[in-house]
Amino acid sequence: MKDETYVEMELDGPGEQALGFVEGFRLAMWGEEAVWFASRENVELESLLDGIRTKLDLQRHVILPKTLAERIASALGISESLKIKVTSMREIDYAELEFRYEVYSREEAGAVRHLIEESLPEGVRLEDYQPEETVREDARGVELYGPVHDYVLKASGRYVGPVPGIIEMGRRLTGQSFIKPKKVVLHHAS
Repeated sequence: MKDETYVEMELDGPGEQALGFVEGFRLAMWGEEAVWFASRENVELESLLDGIRTKLDLQRHVILPKTLAERIASALGISESLKIKVTSMREIDYAELEFRYEVYSREEAGAVRHLIEESLPEGVRLEDYQPEETVREDARGVELYGPVHDYVLKASGRYVGPVPGIIEMGRRLTGQSFIKPKKVVLHHAS
């Protein structure tokens, strides 16, 4: 992965039109650059107002390489027919993703630990991670969803690193039965 600077670009205007413009522009440039839409990638927005404006389809937050963002901003600046405006473009220093899990079988625990601990994307670090395993022989035979389990593995932690890797980890964790990821948090450069 090349070392690239990413930005969070805020677009005001009809949300679907903004997404279509960005994606069309990207594809017209041979579609080689990564673009992520905050609403689709479970990225935390900084304010409640941003969240409301996104839900009302009045605003979109896009995460993309700085060079592509500058080209898109330039194109929007000369367009007279589009009602889309770039209201901010902030450089991203790094991203992070917190998660937690609780697993009640050894087989599932192995799969979850493999997913969490191995094959991390380039530059991504796993931090504040301390899995805690509990084995209770006296509870053996209790159903999987009962209040007492003979085996429990639980942990929480966070991934820290470059935007592409953290978004990839968010995608990997989303939809997993026992893993509960939070939203991706973007840390902007000073």
